Amino acid sequence: MARLETIYRYPIKGCRGERVEAADVTTGGLVGDRQWVLVNAQGIVNQKVMPALRFLEVFESSQGLTLNFAGSSEIHFDESAIEPTGPIKSIGRDVPCVSAGSVVSEWLLQVFGQPLQLVKAAEATLLHLEGTPFQSLHGSTQPAFVDIAPILIVSLASLADLNDRIAESSQADAVDVSRSAAQGREAVQVEQFRPNLVISGLSPFAEESAATLQIGDLTFSRVVACERCSVTTFDPFGEQRSKEPLRTLSQYRKDGVGYAGGVTFGGYFVPDGVGSVSLGDEISAS
Repeated sequence: MARLETIYRYPIKGCRGERVEAADVTTGGLVGDRQWVLVNAQGIVNQKVMPALRFLEVFESSQGLTLNFAGSSEIHFDESAIEPTGPIKSIGRDVPCVSAGSVVSEWLLQVFGQPLQLVKAAEATLLHLEGTPFQSLHGSTQPAFVDIAPILIVSLASLADLNDRIAESSQADAVDVSRSAAQGREAVQVEQFRPNLVISGLSPFAEESAATLQIGDLTFSRVVACERCSVTTFDPFGEQRSKEPLRTLSQYRKDGVGYAGGVTFGGYFVPDGVGSVSLGDEISAS
């Protein structure tokens, strides 16, 4: 039986994922997912430009947000203290925002060593995506800083298939003692792909080909396969960086449309309605 195994939210875009047992869902994605983003003078900051962002943990409660960096420094702030700020440009749209304020900015400066501001999307804005692989979302509204499509789904079957291939390559490399290519071919962790929903029980890469996935009472329509960037090569819990998974994926999963290099793993989906998902929800593909 196919089922929902894990749910991740990323309260701040680029931060470490928060595992939850259930999540409310709208057509804009998981409620509370990527509502906040760090910005500098150039705009939105992500892991590509600041890899240490992956060590920032965020805990949300009715009292506000608690930010913890690498278990060593922490700050709490009440969302009632948010301040007005200007709009932030995100994928061709100007997103009205509010700021967490100067105290949080001072903490971020101490942690990351550069001036940063934490801002939140204040309202949903229209997506302008006509003529792109995301054209099916053209004209819809997005209330957060997601990568265009609101839900990213990956499967444990796809991950197992990938790790089997990495292991086979490592064994082949080890035969040639003159090479050290086996280094950097450690098993890939699901967190490296930064999914919202992790599923099991379907065939490998079914999430990239299914038109829809029924998860519990909600239907999710696939927009496009997710094309992968260098962020997947970061160890989500340590300092190491590897050539995997891109090295192996590029050998057999380079069949995307090319909007971000063409190497795919996982699928972008949009919920067809409003509801919720919970761990253990049954899944069917069509």
